[in-house]
Amino acid sequence: MNSLKQWIALVAIAAVVTGGLSSCSNKATEEQMKTLRELDQSRDALRMDLDRAMQTLRDAQGKLAAQDRELADCNQQTAAVKAGLAQWPNVWPDAADWNPPPPPPAPEPTKKKGRK
Repeated sequence: MNSLKQWIALVAIAAVVTGGLSSCSNKATEEQMKTLRELDQSRDALRMDLDRAMQTLRDAQGKLAAQDRELADCNQQTAAVKAGLAQWPNVWPDAADWNPPPPPPAPEPTKKKGRK
């Protein structure tokens, strides 16, 4: 009896599978084709949006890199100025080498005794 139940279950499953396969066709309906076209258009629009977003990101990263370089230059100049201020008034330690001492003062003129 058990094998009869198995045989009936097997026939029922085969009927369901065969019935399901026979109702399928390899052609898409007009509604399915319309949905496919809409999905294709949506996919293309999303790809274009993604490309624009990626280009915007690249532009922003380039601008950020330029600003970072400018900031590094500014920080370097600020550090140089701070170092110079720390040494004030001897900003140029080699000033004695290229800046000679002032000349001695000129002697005072002497008055000549004149003939009268």
